[in-house]
Amino acid sequence: MTASLDAPGRPASLWLDTLPASLRTRRPALSGDTRADVVVIGAGFTGLWTAYYLTELAPQTSVLVIEAEHVAYGASGRNGGWCTTEMPALLANLVQRYGPMDAMRFFRAGQRTLDEIERVLAAEDIDCGWRRDGSLYVARTPPQVARLRAWQDMRLKLGITDMTLLSAAETSERVGIAGALLSGFTPQCAAVQPAAIAAGLAQAVERRGVTVVEGTRAIELRPGVVVTDRGTIRARSVLCTTEAYTAGLPGHARRVLPVISRVLATEPLPEQRWREAGWRDRVTVADSRHQFAYFQRTADDRLLVGGRGSGYRTGSRPQAADRSGERVYARLRESLAESFPALADAPVSHRWSGAYGMHRDGEPGVVYDRDSGLGHAGGYGGEGIALSNLAGRTLAALVTGVKRPETRLFWTGHLSRRWEPEPLRTIGVRGVSALATAADRYEDRFRRTAPLAGAVMRTVL
Repeated sequence: MTASLDAPGRPASLWLDTLPASLRTRRPALSGDTRADVVVIGAGFTGLWTAYYLTELAPQTSVLVIEAEHVAYGASGRNGGWCTTEMPALLANLVQRYGPMDAMRFFRAGQRTLDEIERVLAAEDIDCGWRRDGSLYVARTPPQVARLRAWQDMRLKLGITDMTLLSAAETSERVGIAGALLSGFTPQCAAVQPAAIAAGLAQAVERRGVTVVEGTRAIELRPGVVVTDRGTIRARSVLCTTEAYTAGLPGHARRVLPVISRVLATEPLPEQRWREAGWRDRVTVADSRHQFAYFQRTADDRLLVGGRGSGYRTGSRPQAADRSGERVYARLRESLAESFPALADAPVSHRWSGAYGMHRDGEPGVVYDRDSGLGHAGGYGGEGIALSNLAGRTLAALVTGVKRPETRLFWTGHLSRRWEPEPLRTIGVRGVSALATAADRYEDRFRRTAPLAGAVMRTVL
């Protein structure tokens, strides 16, 4: 194994730490003033997918992608490795705000996105350990059972029939998670090595003529111009795809909230340990708490667990550690032990954090103004591996003016209101997180729904 791509002193992401040598390309910084038809800021999933589809829709367009650190430095190399568009909370909000037809149109587009990602991975020969065994959403208390059944009822009313409810016995036959009362299985998820997708995409767009530069930080954006610490770029279109890192750009501090999420992974485990845990394939697993935990069996047979709390650092700084870190890691370890007792003593090799972007209304958005040439996409709320592909297709179509079904989805042109100024932002985010944690503790202890918790959290957005 070669050295990790993570910055010195930063907890190493499993994905960046184990990235194959063939994908560890380091690129030079911008070497002075330049021009391009389109400049994309951020070499994560959204920026690279946008560049990829620009080469398909307008092959003669010159595209320059700039990255402050290196490809996959942010959420693209630091997430939980679920490629899914299930979006249970978002789907319910879309039904309420836009009606069932628009909600369903977006949901179906998301489902087709998994096929599209799989197509590109095959076409570009990107090995990311793709395994489409689906997801299992597990309820372990009566309130969790009620929420799971309500989610299934909503899906059935919308005509979504691909989730199967499994009894406790049926759940155990699929995965031996302890204490399951009910679960819902959906085939719409793939387990992946996300940094390999981003790194492979970067090489793919370069083969198609896109220029990708690293170590080049944008410090000012305006129509037709990006000022960086390495030179000024002039372009017809300027696209911001920095997701949780958007707050670092002047004038954008309140547009996207960076939510810090944490993950840990064990050492590779022998097959006998997996048989003891009753885990035969790579179906992804999540519990149904408010502050839920999610699990993945990686391609190299590690157990990965993430979630169980969201962090925020005053001033919307996505890289900064917050005080909740050690508590969240402890809860993740507890979740591993209580959910898979046979693996409770598995040694942990990696633990890391990453930040995903949230808009104030909880909805993602893709925006492009043809007059100014300015555009942006993001706010995926933790579902960025799949939604970034759909966003990249949408943004590329808007820039090139090509009529595509993606541009008719609700998120085209969607502008969320901005987050509150500090210290209200910090107080609100940490308050909601504390309320969710308290509600989970109440439900775990008393086996009934926490008073007012659900109603309060539904009114936050």
